[in-house]
Amino acid sequence: MLFKEIIGQREVKQKLLSLVKNDRTPHAMMLFGPGGTGKLPLAIAMAQYLACTNRQENDSCGVCSSCIKFGKLVHPDLHFAVPVMRTGSMSTPPVSDDYAESWREALLGDPYLTENQWYEALGAENKQGIINVKESEAIIRKLGFKPYESEYRMIVIWLPEKMNQSAANKLLKLIEEPPAKTLILMVSDHPDKLLPTILSRTQLLHVPPISDAAVREGLMQIEQKDQQMVEDAVSRANGNFSMALQTLRQDEMERHLFDLFTELMRLCYARDIIEINGWVERVAGAGRERQKQLIDYSLRLLRENFILHLNNETLNYMSAKELAFSTRFSPFIHNGNVHALVEAFNLAGNHIEANGNPRIVLMDLSIGTIKLLMQKAPSAD
Repeated sequence: MLFKEIIGQREVKQKLLSLVKNDRTPHAMMLFGPGGTGKLPLAIAMAQYLACTNRQENDSCGVCSSCIKFGKLVHPDLHFAVPVMRTGSMSTPPVSDDYAESWREALLGDPYLTENQWYEALGAENKQGIINVKESEAIIRKLGFKPYESEYRMIVIWLPEKMNQSAANKLLKLIEEPPAKTLILMVSDHPDKLLPTILSRTQLLHVPPISDAAVREGLMQIEQKDQQMVEDAVSRANGNFSMALQTLRQDEMERHLFDLFTELMRLCYARDIIEINGWVERVAGAGRERQKQLIDYSLRLLRENFILHLNNETLNYMSAKELAFSTRFSPFIHNGNVHALVEAFNLAGNHIEANGNPRIVLMDLSIGTIKLLMQKAPSAD
């Protein structure tokens, strides 16, 4: 990973470069801050710069043998420790090495990888990963070996807050007094969940949200989309490039869900049962996953419209298209019906999840929505 490939974060890059160029590389360092800000690629870029045999002024050369191996995440002196869980027929607690290929594939596919995306890559999105004591023992063993090719032995511990207490305690001595020429890079979204004794033994570097300008530039380079779609993604990202990228890539899906939601709301307001029946038939034939996505999307739009109805625009996170619709629709979402609407959509989602007949579930939801939209706002609302 080259520094120039990382979106924004100019000041953080300069600090990391300065540490290496001035021979002040700490033995243990923690990059912390909000998700989607590039902490993981920054850690890898620093390790690559440290190992590069032909360092440039502000970046690795990208072409030496070391850089080529870093580019494939196969350098023998670069190790990773990440949260994992048992999958398949595993009978013993796993460690990161059990999922090395999956990790490389996921990270190379998206350097701004999120925790949930990692679990999805493992096919275990409903489970929570941990860094266990067995992983700590593996870290101690790996860092006890001499470097194979570079001057340093390096490990990136991604989401160290996922360490259980036994694992954290096991690493305390190593973090405080590691072997010479060792670099321990921790990448944390929630350092407040770590043991104070871990934090006190590391050099901390805050990685702030990415500026809107940098997010915009990064999106334009990666995804060739129209400007309005990019602006919508930037406004909803709040400095989280991962969220911006997901928003942009899901925009077409969200536009389809938006059309389905707004069509249903208009038909329910008009009490057009014949057209509602046609809508139900189309959505019922789309498959359960799409139906669940529509329910989740509808719940978000209902929440946003209620907030807009309360005249609190600062808490709204809608695209321009959503906001244009909601400006007209939000007066119909108020204290008198919002709770019942949310309950009705949640119940429909539960029935769909439980393999209920989608035609019956969606028609029942539509009829209930007709009644709720007819309710007037309480006078004190």
